[in-house]
Amino acid sequence: MSTETSKALRVDLTIALCALFVSCLAAGAAVYQGHLIANQLSVAVWPYITFRETSSNTYIEVDVQNVGSGPAIIGSATLSVDGTPQTSLSASLRALGFVPKNGSTVTLTNLGPGSVIRPGDSVALVHVDSKQFAALAGKVEQRARIEVCYCSMLQQCWRKATGEDYPISVRACDRSGTTSINT
Repeated sequence: MSTETSKALRVDLTIALCALFVSCLAAGAAVYQGHLIANQLSVAVWPYITFRETSSNTYIEVDVQNVGSGPAIIGSATLSVDGTPQTSLSASLRALGFVPKNGSTVTLTNLGPGSVIRPGDSVALVHVDSKQFAALAGKVEQRARIEVCYCSMLQQCWRKATGEDYPISVRACDRSGTTSINT
């Protein structure tokens, strides 16, 4: 091999290695950009469930709200009183001491797998117009616990319960056992 051929081979090899390096950088940048776009998409359709408990001297209301930017697809919802899962909202009201009297009204809403709460919407889970029951509002809030597992359109899921500050990311919603809050 002559010296000129050896130098040409080295220059060709150097150019090829530089091209390979630049190609790897471009591929890495494309993968990273794809990751950023996926994160932006997940934030654009991210639901965020909160609970609003409202009471006065005449009523108690519990709402489940979606304050996120995407629909919340409910995977499961449970209601417990004193740590015991309840079979229905009616049973839970009785367990909490509600006794129907003249002039009292109750509005209940089902919440369970397949329910969807649109961004900015809320579901009035329970609304009780009763002075006697409204007087128990503080105790009711301490004894009752609502837990909702919900997913985004991208199948990212979270679990949120009353009394918790933030939702907890979960792999999927547990659909076994009592998975809905029924009237």
